[in-house]
Amino acid sequence: MKTLTSLSYKECPPMVSAEAMRFLDNDTKRSRVSSPTFQYLGEPQFNIDSAEIPSEEFTTAIDAGYALMNKAGQALFERVCDHLGENREDKSVAIFIGGGNNGGDGLVLARLLIEAGIPSTVYSLAKAEAFKDEAANAYKDFANNGGQLIVVNDLPERDPKFALVVDCMLGNGASGELRPAFARAVIAINDWGIPILAADAPTGYDSSEHHCGENCIQATETLVFGLPRLDAYTNEGARVFGNTTVEPLDYPDNLIDKVLSGVFLATESMIPALLPDRDEFGDKRSQGTAMVIAGSGNMTGAAALCTKAVLRSGAGLVTTATPKALLPALQSKLDEPVFFGIGDSTTDKLSIMHLMQLQDLATHQRAIAIGPGLGTDTETQDAVRMFLTGLQTPVVVDADAINACGSAFFCMEGGPSNAIITPHKREWERNFGPLPANENFYPEYLQQFATQFKITIVLKGCPTYVAIPDGRVYVIPARNSGLAKGGAGDVLTGIITALLAQGLPTAEAAVLGVLLHQKAGRLTREKMGAFGMLPTDVIEMLPAAFGC
Repeated sequence: MKTLTSLSYKECPPMVSAEAMRFLDNDTKRSRVSSPTFQYLGEPQFNIDSAEIPSEEFTTAIDAGYALMNKAGQALFERVCDHLGENREDKSVAIFIGGGNNGGDGLVLARLLIEAGIPSTVYSLAKAEAFKDEAANAYKDFANNGGQLIVVNDLPERDPKFALVVDCMLGNGASGELRPAFARAVIAINDWGIPILAADAPTGYDSSEHHCGENCIQATETLVFGLPRLDAYTNEGARVFGNTTVEPLDYPDNLIDKVLSGVFLATESMIPALLPDRDEFGDKRSQGTAMVIAGSGNMTGAAALCTKAVLRSGAGLVTTATPKALLPALQSKLDEPVFFGIGDSTTDKLSIMHLMQLQDLATHQRAIAIGPGLGTDTETQDAVRMFLTGLQTPVVVDADAINACGSAFFCMEGGPSNAIITPHKREWERNFGPLPANENFYPEYLQQFATQFKITIVLKGCPTYVAIPDGRVYVIPARNSGLAKGGAGDVLTGIITALLAQGLPTAEAAVLGVLLHQKAGRLTREKMGAFGMLPTDVIEMLPAAFGC
């Protein structure tokens, strides 16, 4: 088992801004030459002034940049081939380029398509003489292979042979509204109604202000070069980026260190490395003891879902503590847990008078979940706050337990020392105040809260954000309407609780729990579809998500 901090940048890539990405490109080129002009001076310098650089060293820097451009173009070529599928020589690709380095990526792609015998047409919004530095090298090699540009003002009608459009017009450096020629191209391309592969960012997306302009390419897929950017995964950006694939480039780790902001992209590929080790010789207690405090009145379903998810996620001994009046219903649903009935046969809610029993049970647990279906009765809320005060056992605080506590509880001294809270956005705003209007500022906002109050936050949504008390934030992208159903959050709480019970630290349990929930949801959707899948189906798919 690895920790999150032991994962390499390739295993868990950092997220950076568009400005930081441009700095990293330039700094990589500077690192290839010896001139002091190219040394990092503490502030990102996003433009190289060729007049101040000896010509031989400037040429070396351009060569280094062209090497990165060729790698980006090769990645585009491979994705184009994937999109075209079999008999690709009978299909045609339309490539739209601008005059910058994004256009240079498109020219490399066009050259590779020529070499592979795949028909393509290159529509350029810049004349040949506009290409500079490495983009000029790309144009020269394209032309030497017989390539020709069609410089466009008004776009022709779509050629029916086009199977794919590749957008290499502006990339991630664009800001403000598009110039008229670009706007016309964007409108025409979208109207063609065929798949679009965007390079780095869809034309029309403002990577500085983090929003879609009036006219924006509606990409089927965006291939992001180097390191991921949050824009591709937010609610605003994901609608135009489409499916996002990150193509790593050859950046030295010491240069990546300079642009770190503490925000990382977490994907399903990390699951095997983070899974807890199993003790093949241990008994049920050595595999993890967990308690679920859940249920009230007519809300037995939340308690059952959470408990079953804990069991399906590897915990060895699970205790479900619930009001005694609910026991018959839960015992008819579940066979494996130990049941602890709170109160007497008429008790249907948690109250302060039950605290001593719960506190005694808690001493035997390695992890606790509290909140699913507990209800919002005043006595219950008082009991939740008192139970959590000073609690040392790792705990997942969910649903009604979050509502019972609110922001004041987590901000005060004496709160739980190893807590993970799992609000969705409405629960967050109801209890902790409004989130930033622009989602790109969520990580910084959550960083401040998590570090100040020493709590791990799982902000559920699309994407989900996991903020750790040491300042790290993990972005976990997932778009699955099949998980947007009542009970899905109870399943997630159960998964995280089981991972805590098996000894994972709170950070690893939170990130891995979300990844496993996401993967199980994806597999369930692939099998059953988004309309018909239920949280119980997701639980049954957990063994496959674990890879067992």
